[in-house]
Amino acid sequence: MVQWKKYALILAIATGFIIGVAVGFGFGKSAGVLKPLGDFFIRLMRMIVTPLVIITISAAVAQIADLRKLGKLVIGTFVIFISLSIIAAAWMLGPALYFKPGAGVGLTPPPGYKPPTPPTVADILLNLVPTDFGNILNVSGLLQAIVFSILFGLAVSLLGDKGRPISEALLRLSDVMIKLTTIIMWYAPIGVFGYAAWVIGTYGVGILVAYGRLLAVDYAFSLIFFFVAYTIVVWLSGLNPLKYWYAIIEPAIIAFSTRSSAVALPVNLKIAKEKLNVPDYVAQLVLPTGATCHMDGTAMYQVLSTVFIAQVFGLPISPALYGTIIVVAALAAVATAAVPSGGLLMLAMTVGAAGMPLEGIALITPIDPLLDMLRTMINAEGDVAVSTLMARILEGPKWWEKGKQSA
Repeated sequence: MVQWKKYALILAIATGFIIGVAVGFGFGKSAGVLKPLGDFFIRLMRMIVTPLVIITISAAVAQIADLRKLGKLVIGTFVIFISLSIIAAAWMLGPALYFKPGAGVGLTPPPGYKPPTPPTVADILLNLVPTDFGNILNVSGLLQAIVFSILFGLAVSLLGDKGRPISEALLRLSDVMIKLTTIIMWYAPIGVFGYAAWVIGTYGVGILVAYGRLLAVDYAFSLIFFFVAYTIVVWLSGLNPLKYWYAIIEPAIIAFSTRSSAVALPVNLKIAKEKLNVPDYVAQLVLPTGATCHMDGTAMYQVLSTVFIAQVFGLPISPALYGTIIVVAALAAVATAAVPSGGLLMLAMTVGAAGMPLEGIALITPIDPLLDMLRTMINAEGDVAVSTLMARILEGPKWWEKGKQSA
């Protein structure tokens, strides 16, 4: 009986998703009336995600007394994030060019279209710092919130004994936010049911052949990356990969059905610390940062969608552009907000860099929810894999046996 209680929420979420899929297929577009059930859940999670990120990251940095370890944690995390995103983008380019999901549609490019100018490196760097503190309180400002949180936590750490009460307070506040998240998560089965019914009812029928090919290529090769890449990452950490795959079932379902890395973040934090025994200071910095800055699924989506648009319009992509598409897709993934269809908003960055018409983004929009579900799951659970590797780098072999600890 105790075991069933332990997995009650997972079973409830999975049941809600399955029933939602059945309702979506049975009632078609009429099932769209259930979408507000999912919207309410997303609003609840968006309400807490910004304070959760600020508090958990600040607490993680504040309790690291060894500044060399802090530097290794921050630098190592970002190096792994960027490396994996570039590998993911490069991985998807081959299937997109080989299987040609958009070929044969034969649309004519709009006359006189001008691709947008992608942001410069200076623009990206300046965007790390808000022009107004209020900007970081929005979900779209999570990247800026992360920068503020790291600096705030660093300031607390540098205060030494004077900062210890603040550090302890942040840790307690972090516990409160996790508890609040647990309370909200009991509404998740209803929210997941509403969204599943809406997505399947709206997009589950009548998809054109080109859309079918796009979905097939995306799901097949994204899942290959998902299982192979993260198995390797967890194996490098020294942890049994099977333990990782078993632990992420619950947050993977949440990320897949809600289409938001931010929504899955609280559950990822919980399973990383409690089921995988990732040290608090590692999990509380890697996972909130990853929810905004580490999106391998989005990087693959950016590449595939850009090539799909080019093929639909019959526009060639020169080999000289391959590297540009890969790098810009990785950067766009870093800049994507952790909200549903956030990758679609940033698609203009990659499409513009490749010189493709922005009108092509409208072609992706109808099926973006189906693409978004998978890429969000990959984005969210990749963060957990990276947290295990960073635990190995900072705590050494057998890190999971040391339990929760401060640095």
